[in-house]
Amino acid sequence: MRSAVFAKLTWLEAKLFCREPLAVGFTVAYPVVVMFVIAGVFNHAALGFRGVGGAEYYVVSNIAVVIAAVGLIALPAHAASYFERGVMRRFRASSVPVLAVVMAQEVVCFAVAIAAAAVLLALARPAYTYYVPQSVPGVVLGFTVALVSFLALGLLIAALFPTARAAQSVGMVLFFPLYLISGAAPPLSVLPSTMQRIADFDPLNYAVRALQDPWFGYGITATNLIVLLGIALVSGAGATLLFWRR
Repeated sequence: MRSAVFAKLTWLEAKLFCREPLAVGFTVAYPVVVMFVIAGVFNHAALGFRGVGGAEYYVVSNIAVVIAAVGLIALPAHAASYFERGVMRRFRASSVPVLAVVMAQEVVCFAVAIAAAAVLLALARPAYTYYVPQSVPGVVLGFTVALVSFLALGLLIAALFPTARAAQSVGMVLFFPLYLISGAAPPLSVLPSTMQRIADFDPLNYAVRALQDPWFGYGITATNLIVLLGIALVSGAGATLLFWRR
C-alpha cells in the first residue's frame, strides 16, 4: 500500500479513536486520577519504595497503566467493532489489506500512549517531585516493548471476541485484576505473599518494572523485556491466525 493511502487511513483511525469517550477517558484520564490518589496516599519520605519516594514510584508506574489502558480497553473494542459491523469485509472488497488497517490502529495507539504519558508527567510535575530517568534509552525501550506486548494482547482479545461489547467487557475484566497486583496500585511489598507469587504471572507487573528499573537506576532487566516480548509473540501469532481465518 502506498504511503499516502496509509497516512490517510491512519488519520481516519485517529479521528475515530477520538470519538470514543471510554477509550479516551480510560487512556488519558484514569491513569492521571489514580496517580494523584495513590501517590497522595504514599507521598511520605518514610514510605519510599524501590529506593525512591512514594510519589515518584507512582508517577512512573502509572505510565504502565496508560499502556495497559490502551492495550486492554481502547484497542480491543475498536478493533472488534470492525468485525462486528463488517468493516473489515468492506476493506477487503476495496483491496485494502487487513494488515494495513491493523497497522494504522497500532500507530494511532502508539501516538495516543505517548501523548497520554506526556500529559501524566506534565500534570504530576507541579504536585510531586520526580527526577529524570537515569537511562532514557532504557525507559524508551521498556515503554516500546511493553506497549507492543499489550497491543498484541488487545488484538488477541478482539480476535477471540469479535463484538465491541464483548471485547470491551473482557478487556475491563482483565484490566483491573492485572492493575491491582502489578505494583502500580498497592506496592508489591505490601501485598500478601500469595498475591506476590500471582503477580509473577501478571504482564503489567513486568511492564511496570521495565519502566521503573531504568528510570530509577537499576539498569535494563532482560527478564522483563523477554517476558513482554514472549507475550507479544504468542498473542500476535494467535491474533494473526484468527484474523486470517476470518
